[in-house]
Amino acid sequence: MKITKFFFAAAALISLASCSGNSSTTIKVAASASPHAEILNNVIRPLLEAKGYTLEVTELDWTIQNEYVYNGEYDANYFQHRPYLQSYDSGDENIVFSEDYEYTKVFPVVGVHFEPLRFYPGKSSAADFESIKTTATYCIADDSTNADRAITLLKENGVVEGDVTWSNITQLYPNITLVAENSLAISLPDYDYGILPANTALTGHIEADLSLPCENDSVKALRANVVAASVSKYNSDSTYKAKIDALADAFLDDSVATYISETYSNVVADARVDYR
Repeated sequence: MKITKFFFAAAALISLASCSGNSSTTIKVAASASPHAEILNNVIRPLLEAKGYTLEVTELDWTIQNEYVYNGEYDANYFQHRPYLQSYDSGDENIVFSEDYEYTKVFPVVGVHFEPLRFYPGKSSAADFESIKTTATYCIADDSTNADRAITLLKENGVVEGDVTWSNITQLYPNITLVAENSLAISLPDYDYGILPANTALTGHIEADLSLPCENDSVKALRANVVAASVSKYNSDSTYKAKIDALADAFLDDSVATYISETYSNVVADARVDYR
């Protein structure tokens, strides 16, 4: 009886291991759909396979990805920029970004690409923007980070002025509506214009009109989307560190820049930088 129990227990463990793969060579990454998962699947996967690693990519809602990496359910994620990551890591969504911030939960490993916010036409055309911009209706993301970026873009283009913040913009400007980022694409036809992150537009299959204003390259370093990993595991687990370093090195390969340029043209820009 003891031998039988041992046999079935061992068989179960072998079966589990074969289903989940070798954890030392399997890298599990949570990501947004576009361009993140596309870059992972089309460029990073073959680079890692050449190094003996298997990449597993899961598209997840961005609001849960950091917690999943922190809890160890995924090795890394790829969806955010450093200001948002600092707000998660610190637990303070109003934190002032600092280059010297010391991450305690999840940290940026490597920057990959820049998704500029830009105006997208809804009910009104790009050609009408200058003539109606102060009275037009707009939808912008309702999270503080993207809302602040949108407000800066609105100010730069003469749509709003004065002491406008994420918390008071809808009171000061009733023609501007805060909308959940994952609803911006489907909400756009209800407004004259929307200010969308590039990945939101790509996922929603919304074409950019390059004649409309967008963020400039001066914010590229700050807003580059990063691959993020667990602080504690990177510092204490050599196998985990080797996987994350292999993942980061793959993202720094020049083929990533080529893919971004050829696939996303002027909508997404290469912004690779090593933060390790």
